[in-house]
Amino acid sequence: MVSLELEARLDNLLSSAQEETADIDLFAPMPEREECPICLIPLPSDYEVVYQSCCGKHICLGCHYKHMITDMKKGVQRKDDKCAFCRQPTPTRLSRKSLKKLMKKNDPQAFIQMAIYYKEGDDGMMQSDTKSLEMLIRAAELGHGEAYLRIGEYYDDGLVVEQDISKMVAFYEVSAKKGYVQALALFHAKNCNNKKCFEHMKMAASAGDKDAVDLLMKAYKIENSPLSKEELTQTLRAFQAANDVMKSEDRENARLIEEYRERGEVPPVHLLK
Repeated sequence: MVSLELEARLDNLLSSAQEETADIDLFAPMPEREECPICLIPLPSDYEVVYQSCCGKHICLGCHYKHMITDMKKGVQRKDDKCAFCRQPTPTRLSRKSLKKLMKKNDPQAFIQMAIYYKEGDDGMMQSDTKSLEMLIRAAELGHGEAYLRIGEYYDDGLVVEQDISKMVAFYEVSAKKGYVQALALFHAKNCNNKKCFEHMKMAASAGDKDAVDLLMKAYKIENSPLSKEELTQTLRAFQAANDVMKSEDRENARLIEEYRERGEVPPVHLLK
């Protein structure tokens, strides 16, 4: 179980975060999306973004593939890939070495990725839930909303720490107030408040979150659905408008390339021009 030192650190983290976010309205408008540092278009969903462990930047797949294709035309070998933003050599996967460099610069995303490696025993690391939790605590101390959600999951599962639903909900609430979309609905779902849960799912969908849209579509199809046809239609229109802002030709080409790769097929030549 958790040591007294780690437990005290968690309690202090939660207390400080609750004080910091006390005046934040959970139903305030969603924060604006971070922009890709290259094309300056708002970043899409997480799975359409590449985290560069060399410089800690999040780059959209459109810019990532455009850069790769440009280098291919110049005869650059795959093993010699360089970051599209900082132009430094970038590994084909996030390595411990590159993550540790970013951790020294207090990059919260690097701590979260290292937490995942400890959790899964990946990259040759010994599996350790305790070490994973320590990495998440540091990411949370640096202000990353996702870290609070992941810590809440530890209290939900009773992993390392004792199971504590009230603390789980408290960490979810902080995560939600820090703008982490996935935490908004989970917070109310754990509080058994389905009405507020769906309100937050509509907020997330209206901000362009596809996972939220998928959940709302499923909810609409159930008997005695809490969603009206008008509510769903308005939300889908807002979702489309939010995604229109995030579109670009490069991103569309990247999406198609990804689809071909997932099927194990070679993308057509026109996508690699």
